[in-house]
Amino acid sequence: MSEEFADAFGDEEEQSPAGGHSHAEPEPELVYSSAVEFFADLLAQSYVREVNEGAAFAWCPEWYKHPEALIRMEAIWRAWEHLRLEPALGVSTWWLNHADPHMRMLMDKEGPFKKCAYDGHKTPARDRTALPHKTPEAGIFD
Repeated sequence: MSEEFADAFGDEEEQSPAGGHSHAEPEPELVYSSAVEFFADLLAQSYVREVNEGAAFAWCPEWYKHPEALIRMEAIWRAWEHLRLEPALGVSTWWLNHADPHMRMLMDKEGPFKKCAYDGHKTPARDRTALPHKTPEAGIFD
C-alpha cells in the first residue's frame, strides 16, 4: 500500500493520550503478508464467477494496478485478518459487511474494470482526474 494510503489507515504506532506509546496487547500475527497474497491464496479461490465479455461481472487480472481496487482489496484483507479471530460471527460479518459489498463494487460492469472487461488490462488514462474536491474553509469542522 502506498504511503499516502498508509497514513489514512493509521499504520503508525499507537500512542497514549500523554504522547507516549501504549502498552496494549501485541497485534496478532497476520496470516497473509499483503493484499495481493490474500487475494491470490484465498479470495480469488472463493469468488468463482464468469467475468468480462458477455458476463454480468467485470474483472481485471491486473487489478492491483487500479487504485480503487488496490485500496478496496487492502480493506477486505485487513478486515479478514481482524474478523477471522472472532469465533462466532467473524467470518459471516466479514462476508456480509466487507467482502461482498467491496467485490460488488469492483466487479460492477460500470466499475473500475469497465475498460478492462473486453481486451484485458487498460492503464487508466493519464488525463483522468480524481473526483472534484475543494479544500474546506478554516474552522468548518470546529
